[in-house]
Amino acid sequence: MAPTIPSAKLTLSCPLFAADFDPRNSDYLLVGGGGGEGRSGVGNKIALLNTSKRYEITELTEIELSRDEDSVTSMAVAQASEDFIIFLAGVNSSMAEQKCNNNQHLRSFKIDLPKEQGEKKMLEKTTIPVDAVEKSTLLSRTSLFRTKGAKAGSDTYQRIVRMSPWRGEEKPLRVGAITTGLAPSGEIVFFQAMLTPTESDVIGRIHLGDGEEAEDIDIIDSGKKDEKFRVAYTNGVDVFTCQLSSSTKGSTALDVSCVYTIPLPEKGKRRPRFRALRFLSPTSLLLLQNAPDRSGCELMVLSLPTSNEKNKAAMIVRRKKLRKTIKIGLGLDVCNLGTGAENNQAQQTIVAVTGSDQSIELLTLEYNPEEGYGKLYPYTSLHDVHPFSMTKICFSTFTPPSHPVTPEVGPQYVKLASISMGNTVVVHMLPLSPFPVSSRTPRYVLAVPGESETWATFFSGFTALFTVLVICVLLQGYMEIKGGSPSYLGVSKWLSPQIQSVFGYPTPFPTERIDTSTFSAPTATTTISVVPNINTDTQRQSLRDLLRSRQEQKEASDAVTTGSSNNIIVHCTTADDGISNKILIETIPSEQQVQDQTHSWEELGEQQQFLWKQRLADAGHWAVEEGETVLKGVLFAEYCGFIRELVREELP
Repeated sequence: MAPTIPSAKLTLSCPLFAADFDPRNSDYLLVGGGGGEGRSGVGNKIALLNTSKRYEITELTEIELSRDEDSVTSMAVAQASEDFIIFLAGVNSSMAEQKCNNNQHLRSFKIDLPKEQGEKKMLEKTTIPVDAVEKSTLLSRTSLFRTKGAKAGSDTYQRIVRMSPWRGEEKPLRVGAITTGLAPSGEIVFFQAMLTPTESDVIGRIHLGDGEEAEDIDIIDSGKKDEKFRVAYTNGVDVFTCQLSSSTKGSTALDVSCVYTIPLPEKGKRRPRFRALRFLSPTSLLLLQNAPDRSGCELMVLSLPTSNEKNKAAMIVRRKKLRKTIKIGLGLDVCNLGTGAENNQAQQTIVAVTGSDQSIELLTLEYNPEEGYGKLYPYTSLHDVHPFSMTKICFSTFTPPSHPVTPEVGPQYVKLASISMGNTVVVHMLPLSPFPVSSRTPRYVLAVPGESETWATFFSGFTALFTVLVICVLLQGYMEIKGGSPSYLGVSKWLSPQIQSVFGYPTPFPTERIDTSTFSAPTATTTISVVPNINTDTQRQSLRDLLRSRQEQKEASDAVTTGSSNNIIVHCTTADDGISNKILIETIPSEQQVQDQTHSWEELGEQQQFLWKQRLADAGHWAVEEGETVLKGVLFAEYCGFIRELVREELP
């Protein structure tokens, strides 16, 4: 049963391309977009949204941007406090400015947060013109890319802005990265996340080849106090990593290493491509890979070599193919939920993937130091989230409550925001649970560890058992049609002759004649028993005599009708020696129930009739010149053991 996840939706006045949560307070979400440089009649804007309610999103502040400039293409919060948010955005200057070799693509904004003066004040919307610099809305404009003017091309823009993880106000130092889009020669620029970043804050650059772009990039700190960071990016085919120090000054080219390359496909096939990546830890990456020709996507966990293992190659340790309905994966984000004091640094990560079918796939990934990362387990699928393709997905930052957890600590949750070309914003609220529940120093999880594995194991076992059962049923039915098994399922009765003919009739006997001297010789009798009567050595009847006697009784008395006549059943059984076989004749009243394993002459297939005629002729119960008409109305039981073995030997 899919979990119930609360969600809220809001429609704004323009297409949206960028979004980021306030890392300090997940109640605030920034979104940006627009119609571009005066081409669509739709303005460019940035909005601050209130997402504190489960089923409602409200707009608090709206920043109107110039219609002569481009729309907001990327966005990331750089610093935050209880009073304000400072964020960086990618906005191209006007075409006129670009022709003058002046594209101030990196903008810094500051938005004052509403004061805690009641719900009415919180929900008041204010509109701030972009020129209202005296209100500290627009802090700075700058250009950090080296490819400018004609060299950059008129379509070049700031495609991505990414910040290192938020570690709280006590660790404000962060670094950022921006990448080009549609540039003749791609570029990645790293800088200190200052209030107003300038050329002097640049700490490194990566120059890409002609026509090469960074599909995605991510930054993570080393977890130590050395102010060093690890960077990973992909050009779609290769994955590169490098080390970065926040204390470095200048535009020194960084030492980049290619740690993984998608293997070449078979001749005539196209190569898959990486769409996005995120750090799980300083030594692990999560990659979103799309198969060629819109044939699906999958997630991969890549184990990276440490800084001391330069000669060691990266290795894929986990793979997970997503639903077949997701033809292309569009976006990826992760949220690490932290560790607990009693769980040996075990941690769960939530993974969100947006698909081309306007859906979001949520998965969980468990980690423990002894076994590493486990399997990626699906949590739920959110369908038809937006009316148009999603352009961005992001998690809020989860900060676990301090230990020990007291009863006063409220429910914990993570928010997931997504935006689209259809002007829509949707925020899902994912409830978290403490694990272990009874612990006062727990870690928090979206899915309780073990439950996903248990359900996956149960489902796999049930699938395997059901598959074996279906195969057994089909094999038994096939054997019954071929005459190699008793009719336990009665397939030959309820399955039409046309379908049975597809599987073939019972396998005929070998062409050489079988020695039938062991069959009992027939002895004629003049009466027909009206009680069940199986022939014995002292009282034998031939089939010919029984049929003649029944015909004489019908002709002698009008009272004997078809409904009151006796059934004649022909058996084939194994003799006392356990090897040879003999034919036995049984007569029972027609009103007595007949076993399901018997069939009338008309119900037998062509090859079944051939087998019985040969056996009856060999035992002296029937002759060819008597014709098949006399056999109509006689019931025939299943083949005896010896004949069944012959049939099985002939089966493929």
